[in-house]
Amino acid sequence: MLNGTELKLFADAHVLDEMTDKQVRILLAAIEVFAEKGYANASTKEIANKADVAEGNIFSKYKNKRGLLNAIINPVIHSIFPAVLSDFNDASPIQSNYVTLHSFVDTVLRDRVQFLKENSAVLKIFVSELLYNNDVRVKLMQQFPTSYWKNINHNLNVLKENHLMVDWENTEILKLMWSVVSGMIVGYLLFNQPLESKEINHCIDALVKALAR
Repeated sequence: MLNGTELKLFADAHVLDEMTDKQVRILLAAIEVFAEKGYANASTKEIANKADVAEGNIFSKYKNKRGLLNAIINPVIHSIFPAVLSDFNDASPIQSNYVTLHSFVDTVLRDRVQFLKENSAVLKIFVSELLYNNDVRVKLMQQFPTSYWKNINHNLNVLKENHLMVDWENTEILKLMWSVVSGMIVGYLLFNQPLESKEINHCIDALVKALAR
């Protein structure tokens, strides 16, 4: 079952502004069914039944099942994802200088784990599509806010200047961080692996050991 934050994600991005009540119910039903069964195994009939609407309501708004999936994926890429990254930049200490490598990794990781848990259904659909659709990957990379890269690079440079992090190119450091974090995310979303304090701490410790100078 959805935990309620998925609707808030789309509402905050103004995706629901022009939608009728039926269309909102269809969108939420699609999120739940796609997350539970996967896109390939889901049917528009099942989604319509869950939304308590006629199947024709889906076709009149979204044309087909792929159109319904795009109605979930596209706002994540173009509105929700950039807004969330900007919020992380504004709300977290990512803009300040870090005292230790551990505090940097801890802050960057824990913020995203919390967001992951609160929006797991939408993100499960998105990550599944991200893994198999190169166009989605390209579009996603284009939506990273400039401020995000600026702040991340600033903090990595400060940590290296203070001899707290390996003196690698920032792109190498980020690739390592993303590979470890992505493994944790995929394990949680697609394979139901636990993601509690123990697992988060182990991931943080692994990254700190790998990146410490």
